[in-house]
Amino acid sequence: MKNGIKPPSIADICEKSKMSAEEVSAFLELLKRSMEPFSKRISVNEDGVTRYYAVERRGIGILKTEHGKFWQYSFAIDDQWEKYSVIVKAELDKNLLVPVFKNKDRLVLRTDSGCETGQVFGDLTCECHGQLHLALKTIEEVGEGMLINIPRQDGRGMGLTFKLATLWIQDVLGVNTVESASLLAPGGVIDIRTYSGVICILKFFGIPTTCRINLATNNPKKADVFSENGYTVADYTSIVIEPNEHTKAHLQAKQDHLGHKGLVKKGGENENE
Repeated sequence: MKNGIKPPSIADICEKSKMSAEEVSAFLELLKRSMEPFSKRISVNEDGVTRYYAVERRGIGILKTEHGKFWQYSFAIDDQWEKYSVIVKAELDKNLLVPVFKNKDRLVLRTDSGCETGQVFGDLTCECHGQLHLALKTIEEVGEGMLINIPRQDGRGMGLTFKLATLWIQDVLGVNTVESASLLAPGGVIDIRTYSGVICILKFFGIPTTCRINLATNNPKKADVFSENGYTVADYTSIVIEPNEHTKAHLQAKQDHLGHKGLVKKGGENENE
């Protein structure tokens, strides 16, 4: 094949991996199977409406992060968000390719909306980058858990175009995140995120409703979809990032107007200090 690269020999791989030829062959077959799309049709209730979703696992791999080693799953769901990245700390069932948690009764779970401006490019006016890393650190410390990232939920689901415009408004007019969004949002609705996809993934993995959820969030409204589907949010783990000069006003606005908990005290300082 033109410009093709010759793969290493099985003998070379065996030497590097300290695995037998049979083990290497079996592992490569497992990898090929992990790359094959696998779909399920799953029913979810949200806001009083029941809908069936096509949920497709598209890939699995290993991440080695500063916080530890995790599995990453790539999912596609036929909702408005489409793409889901699931980061898991657990053993892997190599037959079913699903995570196996030692604690069957409780799961630490973070639902994480995408934030290209903060998580990717380091914008200082939000705490999303810090929250993502604190959530991974928390899961590593617990020893197992799951983070579900929804990349297309930027701007509380309003989209990147909307989000960028709000950042421009904030810079020029000096308003906070809630004020800037309300200036542009139709009818003043500034959060259109849905979380049916999170339930889809729990059901895809076979997480039973008897497993109580420890929800890693500062936003209690994220718990509603769990109770609608028979899960119990038994605890909350705060994912609080210390305010800085760029985030104080925004965190205060989230707490005052959006119902987020524990972000700042009246004086603008972090409650955890």
